[in-house]
Amino acid sequence: MLNSIATLRTPTTCVEVSEATLTEPVETVSKLDRPTLSLLMFGPGYSAEGAFLDGSVRKLSRVGRVLFTPHDREVFGRGASGTLRVVSCSFDRAYCERIVGSLENLSKEQLLSCLDVRSSVLPAMLSRLMTEAIRPGFVSTAVADSLGQAMLVEWSHTVLSQEEKHGRGRLLPRHFGIIDEYLATLSCKAPSVSAIAQACGFSERYFAKLFREQTKQTIGQYLKAAQMSKAQSYLLQSELPLKEIAHRLGFSTPANFSDAFRAATGATPGRFRSENRMSTRERPAMN
Repeated sequence: MLNSIATLRTPTTCVEVSEATLTEPVETVSKLDRPTLSLLMFGPGYSAEGAFLDGSVRKLSRVGRVLFTPHDREVFGRGASGTLRVVSCSFDRAYCERIVGSLENLSKEQLLSCLDVRSSVLPAMLSRLMTEAIRPGFVSTAVADSLGQAMLVEWSHTVLSQEEKHGRGRLLPRHFGIIDEYLATLSCKAPSVSAIAQACGFSERYFAKLFREQTKQTIGQYLKAAQMSKAQSYLLQSELPLKEIAHRLGFSTPANFSDAFRAATGATPGRFRSENRMSTRERPAMN
């Protein structure tokens, strides 16, 4: 039905541009073997509706300009007659799941959102990939890889993060990557749950709830442990004075740092530094 007019491939991403002139309404059932984002470009009066099939009767829903099809899921589509161009961007499964997490347990609300991904930036990104596929240049594969990753993150934020409205959701691998990057680059400030939640696209309260459910510890406990781990590294791997370490970790005074460190480890920072460095020097060399 659709005729391919251009293709652009990278190890993780495949962009394909197809088009068709439909003289009458059509119905299709398809199942893709790769997760795919698609942009539908059509003239006035064209409309389409669809549903993901799971063995039960399901009401058809409107298909928007951008849709996302998880791999190995049957989807029914019904479209009007007219001229249609489709820009599809499919992804290697493992690569996709490293960015957005597993697609196996999407809720009904999430699948419904996949039929009409309401993002203001995805159409522009897919249109740019169409241009790169039709008129490829020496940077086209790099553009496909970078925009592909950005589109997956945007889809995840648009579809998966919206579960906060319904009281459901999950932290994805990219969210934990954001947390790790935040802690690694933090200097002279105390860790902020609010800042991390905002970077991940959640409210502070909802983010804390998800973190506790998935890690079996509070975000506060995790941040305190990360802060003390960083303190231990400073104490054992540098000659920085305690005042400077306290400042770098975001403590208002060295006394506050000392109290927090002793509560976490059972020793003062000075004692921890001297005893552990001594034990390292006295430890027999490994053959």
